[in-house]
Amino acid sequence: MCCGPLQVLIEDRDRPVDIEPGTRPKVRWRLDPLPTWVDRVRFARVRVFEQPKGRVLVDTGIHPADELNGSRLPGPDMDPSRRYWLTVLLLDAQGRRLIGSEPITFGTGPGLLWHAQAIWSTESERSSSESQGNAKGWALMRGVVRLPPGPIPWASLYATADSTVPARQFVYRLWLNGSFLGCGPVFPLDGEDRYRGYEVTGLLRPGAQNVLGVVAYAMEGQRFQAQLDVGRPDGRVEHYGTDAEWRAINGVEAFPDSASIGTTYYQAPAEDIDLSRYPWGFPGPGFDDSAWPKVRIRPPFSKCLAAPADGTRLTRVDVRRVLDAAPGHLLLDFGSVRLGGIGLRVDLSQHLDLTVRYGEVLDGQGGVRYHLATSNVYQDRWRLQPGRNRAQTWGIRVFRYLELIWSAESDPEGLLASLSDGGLWAECLEAPVYDDHARFHCDKPLLDKVWQLGRNTIRGLNADIYVDSWTRERAPYEADAWIQQRAHMVLDDAPALGRYSVDYLIANRTWPTEWPLYSILAVYDAWMHTGDLTQAATQYERLMGLLPDRYLDRDSWLIVKDPGASSQMDGDLVDWPPVERDGYVFGRVNTVINALASAAYKAMARLSRALGRRSRAARLAEVSRKIQEALDERLYDPAVGAYRDGLLDGPDGPAIDHCAMHASAFVLAFAPPSDPARLEAVGTYLRRRGMVCSAYAAAVLLDGLYRSGLGADALALLSAGEGMRTWKHMLDQGAGGTMEAWDPSIKSNTTYSHPWGASPVWLISSGLMGLRPLKPGYREFVAALQPGGLDRAELTMPVPTGDIHISYRITGKVDCRPGFVLLPDINLDLVVPQGCRGHLVLPPMRGVRPGGQVEASLDGSPIMLKSLDAESRVVGIRCRAGSLVMDVLPCGHHHLMVPHL
Repeated sequence: MCCGPLQVLIEDRDRPVDIEPGTRPKVRWRLDPLPTWVDRVRFARVRVFEQPKGRVLVDTGIHPADELNGSRLPGPDMDPSRRYWLTVLLLDAQGRRLIGSEPITFGTGPGLLWHAQAIWSTESERSSSESQGNAKGWALMRGVVRLPPGPIPWASLYATADSTVPARQFVYRLWLNGSFLGCGPVFPLDGEDRYRGYEVTGLLRPGAQNVLGVVAYAMEGQRFQAQLDVGRPDGRVEHYGTDAEWRAINGVEAFPDSASIGTTYYQAPAEDIDLSRYPWGFPGPGFDDSAWPKVRIRPPFSKCLAAPADGTRLTRVDVRRVLDAAPGHLLLDFGSVRLGGIGLRVDLSQHLDLTVRYGEVLDGQGGVRYHLATSNVYQDRWRLQPGRNRAQTWGIRVFRYLELIWSAESDPEGLLASLSDGGLWAECLEAPVYDDHARFHCDKPLLDKVWQLGRNTIRGLNADIYVDSWTRERAPYEADAWIQQRAHMVLDDAPALGRYSVDYLIANRTWPTEWPLYSILAVYDAWMHTGDLTQAATQYERLMGLLPDRYLDRDSWLIVKDPGASSQMDGDLVDWPPVERDGYVFGRVNTVINALASAAYKAMARLSRALGRRSRAARLAEVSRKIQEALDERLYDPAVGAYRDGLLDGPDGPAIDHCAMHASAFVLAFAPPSDPARLEAVGTYLRRRGMVCSAYAAAVLLDGLYRSGLGADALALLSAGEGMRTWKHMLDQGAGGTMEAWDPSIKSNTTYSHPWGASPVWLISSGLMGLRPLKPGYREFVAALQPGGLDRAELTMPVPTGDIHISYRITGKVDCRPGFVLLPDINLDLVVPQGCRGHLVLPPMRGVRPGGQVEASLDGSPIMLKSLDAESRVVGIRCRAGSLVMDVLPCGHHHLMVPHL
């Protein structure tokens, strides 16, 4: 039987051809949509071949499906520059085939065995003059490979460059025979150079010339290296690398000197392009490069490693709305935040000067705000030539809106008409999407819009590494990555990108005291989502080094340190900007730092236990517990019903007489008290205070409310329709992505492109819909719903083996109370993917006493649902006495009906 797509990922990637040599490949598969026969899947078999239908190199034999899915294979021998093919078969209990994949290719990169030289364009008197400024960084390079005739079973192209540091972006864009391949490299972790591989078999021309074209920009390093590997039927591999025969020009004619679009953090060029001087067609065959000088050979790359996540892909996005179209002026809306630039196709009878402006928001005067508050200036000047013009942005702009300005008097052919007729589009750099099924919908339109805003931000700004924003800083930060990874995993089962981003931060920690603790939490979250312990095992000692042991006072079991300045190493941050701290008073004992430390020690304890380090796990768990107890004993103020900000002078000093919202919010999220009465008191306090924090700390506040069973309070803040500190306010400002601050009045240099502001994506999933893993990889999970007065909602979320789908509908009158909602009834659907088991926890029902039972219908059959006789916690979520519980729902589609009593 062959039904429904069997998606196979290798190393959590789609057909990678640049796996680091020596790596044991990991294979996993997903069944989407879930076929009717999925409950019959019992066994799996994986085979690896040297050709699509060639000799078998590895055969796992028939194993239980769960045992193989997500496991590392015993082979093949992953030597450099090799290619393999793999098939997956799913079988029933009798070993009969249910579904099988087509042969899926994967391969290794060159590793340290390159057959290529590092090159760059030659320097000229003009390009070396100081007057050239940014123009000195451009290099246009071209190489010709004449392949002998004969079949080509496979071919891979690898490329790297130096340096990503000054502009904080990729260095090259690469074409083969006129077809765009990609850009790179990604930021290195620790002094190495990273290369990418591209599948190019179908682009090569046997027995003819094949052309590699490169547009590169770098003010430092200025090295590019590429290698084409061509496999032959007899097993030989031919290598063609960059060498002294390549030709290049320095690019200053086509890209004259221009200002930087960057900030104080980086310098990147505006692209003032003279298209009449651009060497049209140079990346493809037929171009005459005889006048181009040969390249100069540059110092070799000493250590090249493969990028372990797929690179960005170029996606064409059409205009969503035309806001203004008049002679000499065009104002366009692409609907949501975009990363990249534009493409243009137009034919003219004469020269035309075109001003291109990008903006995250409009300026209120009929144009885009291209002078960003961050000091970015998103303005390029393009000189179009008579005849054919085919242009595109090379680098990175972050925008939703585009404005084009030109002289209407010098435009007899009608540029506006040409551009309006499909001649203009956004060319977006986006991380690949492996599962595009993620959806959310509810009966509250505003919450749908908030979800969509978050979804668009994550999808639009996921590049080849997580960063705070691609506008001002272009740099990764730990807390930002923690939020972005959680939202990303809700939208797409693509852990490789998050894994590399967190690895980067483990190797390059930033300065706030609490930020490294988020790296530990991110590794733990990734393990629970994927079931893969590789990152934890590889980074274990470094993660241990991120724990604040040096500040742990063994008498009080509190983290004790000078707060420092928030812009200095190990300075306490709490929230940013400072105006969002709710008057937080800093002392040598900081409640926020201690709550996060308790969670980090607990996460490391669980990772240690999973890795077989049981004695260390016990010690770490004890530290976590004692910090939590110390917070409860010494920092809770019963008179206020909230946690104090800390202790002023240390463990023996006085308690700080101030209870900022953040102290209680971080305790609820990371070190919650066990006393239900205390939870209710803190909930009342937070309900009274509201959203007195930044968009970053809002993620912690709302997660803490959901963990405390206060879903109605969380929903009220998530879907608030009034006030400045709301996602509704972001939408009202025309933001195409989530903002750095709720409003520019809070942070004057705010931008509208920060993925960590997209926390509603995972808060809706893990809070409102209550989807949380009980076992790594969602092999067992719980749906602990907290409708909070929302009558209807549905969510589809990808997990490693498939998609979880959950939807509910309430028809009776909802009895809303502060902090929680009693259910009148519920009609619920849950799809449990292959290899998983689901559990349900529903809020207490009106008229059902704790420990009692209620009649229900499951998949058309009558059942009795039991209710909890006492309050408990499930994966850290508070479940009140009387909550309805269902164990265990196997793989498949389930329908539950609980009628009115």
